[in-house]
Amino acid sequence: MKSNRRTLLAVACCLMLILSAGCAALSPITTKAEPLEERVKNYMQAQMERKWDRAYAFFDSSSREKVARESYMSRTRSANFKAFSIEEIKVLPPGDQATVKVRMDIPYMGYNFKGVSQMQNWVKEKGEWFVKSEFQSQRKPFTLQEKQK
Repeated sequence: MKSNRRTLLAVACCLMLILSAGCAALSPITTKAEPLEERVKNYMQAQMERKWDRAYAFFDSSSREKVARESYMSRTRSANFKAFSIEEIKVLPPGDQATVKVRMDIPYMGYNFKGVSQMQNWVKEKGEWFVKSEFQSQRKPFTLQEKQK
């Protein structure tokens, strides 16, 4: 009877160790996603509050090179949305890039568009998450070609 209890106790202890090790292995993934989720919330909140200067600070370095702060601020003045929710966060291996699906409620010309989906690309620079801007530079997409003689 005592050996059955000891065996059962040993099995229970082994299971506890295995489960503890499994939880410990999962924790780094969770801690990586938490700062990103917080950054996304802060970025979206800045846009909702129409604090474009603060929102611009969330852009990654390549986006800041392509889009000047003044250009971004002048193009976003009319932008407006009322609510957002984070649908999904996918951190891509090796952990320095992610895609984030956000849903927004956007009032436009008397209509309320609810649950408009937006995909955002985020990158890690110097240990911190930054969003890649969807704005392009002010260059014209088409150039006029000289007429052939």
